[in-house]
Amino acid sequence: MNYFKKKSILAITLSLWALVWIFPVTVPGKEGFKQVVFIRYNLKNQTGHKSSDIVTSFKKTMEGRGYVEGEDIEYIDIVTHSSEHDSAAEIIKAMEQYKESADMFITTSWTSLYVRSKLARRGTPQLFVPALRSNALNMLPTLSQEPGTNLSGIYLMYQPEEILRLTRQILPGIKKYAYVYDSRIQADIMFQSAYRQLNDHERYGMTVYYFDLAAGTDTVLQEMNMMGIGAFGGVIGLFTNLSDLSRSKLPIITALVSDRSEEKLIKEIKDTNILAGLYNPFSYCASQAAEMTADIFEGKNTIEKTVPLPARQYTFINLAAANRLGINIPFSVPEGFDIVIK
Repeated sequence: MNYFKKKSILAITLSLWALVWIFPVTVPGKEGFKQVVFIRYNLKNQTGHKSSDIVTSFKKTMEGRGYVEGEDIEYIDIVTHSSEHDSAAEIIKAMEQYKESADMFITTSWTSLYVRSKLARRGTPQLFVPALRSNALNMLPTLSQEPGTNLSGIYLMYQPEEILRLTRQILPGIKKYAYVYDSRIQADIMFQSAYRQLNDHERYGMTVYYFDLAAGTDTVLQEMNMMGIGAFGGVIGLFTNLSDLSRSKLPIITALVSDRSEEKLIKEIKDTNILAGLYNPFSYCASQAAEMTADIFEGKNTIEKTVPLPARQYTFINLAAANRLGINIPFSVPEGFDIVIK
């Protein structure tokens, strides 16, 4: 092969490589490389780490749909420094940073409200994964129809009314229930608002009291003792201060807003005063959101036509806690619960 033939072959080869770089190979049915941005608040005070069932489950489901991280899709995981009000600026900053490049925003709980306020007039899809049903209805007019806008997601079905119903079922003689919250934590405030909206029928004959942990756990314990509280619950503030609050020796019946697996959760609450409540696995929420996302990316659906879905809800009862607290649970009661901790 003479010099000129070799040079021609080399030129053709280089040209082909150039075409590969200019026109990257994409998976059929997809629009090319995608970017998904997670914006979630920090739960490290509860879990001791920043790992997330939401992120892990979402990625796993997306991979099952053919989106391989680093090849078809990129994930940006923004975690705020705390769960309190002062994290809002970080949420807005992250949204502004990625609003031009993101193909999908995945937002958790109250962070969804801040992102929504900036994305409402843009076309970038946003999924709340998950949000309280009441909060979702603050962003959308209905959860049972196509949203007609660039927002959808997975909402948590448990309402304060359901928690109080469980409380009445387990403690039939109870008169006073307390919602313990931290006024510095957005999720706690939102749940408090939902409690305050309950009518008489939805309180099942109980008076609901409200105690702010911002005043200190000792103050809250003293106030609950003075008022003769029979049981209490909460959200983030409750779990952050669970050890101190357990000194009350009162049963805790609550919603578990927790980004951890069922196995880990059972292990963590078995030796606490948490007697019963409602639990929604975040891994299920994330998997459903990933299916929604893949359908949108592949043109099978649009965000405007993606109807929000309810989370999978479980009821649980902790018989180990009942024994420690000296609470008699009728034999038939545990049969109505999805998870029984012994």
